[in-house]
Amino acid sequence: MSKQKDLYSHKVVLKRLLNLSIFSACVLLTPIVVTDKYYIELLFLCHYYVILACSWDLLSGFTGNINFGHAFFIGAAGYTGALLNLHLGYGPWLTLPIGGLIAALCGLLVGSFTLRLRGPYFASVTFCFAALLYKWTMISWEVFGGEEGLSGISHLTKTGLGNYYFSAILMLVTVFFLYFLSKSFFGLILNSIGANEIASEGSGINTTFFKITAFVISSFIAGVAGAMYAHTQMHVGPGMAHDSLSNLVLIMAVVGGMGSIVGPIIGAYVLTLVNEALRTIGEFRLLIYSSAVVVIILFAPKGLLDIIMRTFRRVMIQRS
Repeated sequence: MSKQKDLYSHKVVLKRLLNLSIFSACVLLTPIVVTDKYYIELLFLCHYYVILACSWDLLSGFTGNINFGHAFFIGAAGYTGALLNLHLGYGPWLTLPIGGLIAALCGLLVGSFTLRLRGPYFASVTFCFAALLYKWTMISWEVFGGEEGLSGISHLTKTGLGNYYFSAILMLVTVFFLYFLSKSFFGLILNSIGANEIASEGSGINTTFFKITAFVISSFIAGVAGAMYAHTQMHVGPGMAHDSLSNLVLIMAVVGGMGSIVGPIIGAYVLTLVNEALRTIGEFRLLIYSSAVVVIILFAPKGLLDIIMRTFRRVMIQRS
């Protein structure tokens, strides 16, 4: 009991706040040092993937219910925002929350039917939902634009720097919320489900309720990010519902370190920046990128966060 109290003591909470505040300051002050528009847009992409990876981690990283259909919620919100903007003239301040709510509703419906399943069954069903949305956008081309998607969506802000700060604030709010949620009683329950769901149920916990709630929160955040991305690109296409996006988000969380919220941040930044840096080598980019991911997963199964923490502990021990 004393160890549990230590985890939530004022000293620990203040330390967490300090670490997140330092990260926030770095993100918000970066444009002062980095002024090139190319890098500003690249960092915007990092923010986007951080939001997606952290939202995925809330359910899958903590409970072990691997979601292979995260693109379903991203694409649903993206298309919802685009249609509302094009046909009803709704601006981003309305399309983003509405897109998030649509994604959350989808998460509630999907979760109610699938989160009673375990293992590969849940993963398979979530993958199918994303595949169905992808095919639907292709078949109903008169509504969704088919392969070309929907263009002419109003921009999020008038400048690339405005997009950067909008995405940065949204990312930081998401990270703060999910991180402290994961450290709360709610997160403790999710961890117990991931460790032993049967034992959790035996102790009187309604595991299905907690998993569905986590799924809804995860879906809402992914939906808001999807709608945001649609407005910044002023276009939405079937790629937002493709399984490759779900796989990329999953890989970012795994490489960074699942079940931590911080790990997916590291994974999103590292893989986005490395992927962009490798563009100069042409056709060998995919080979090197994929090989690097495999090596990290094989030799650091707990992710880059675990390597960083172990290295930090060794340095502190040596200094003491």
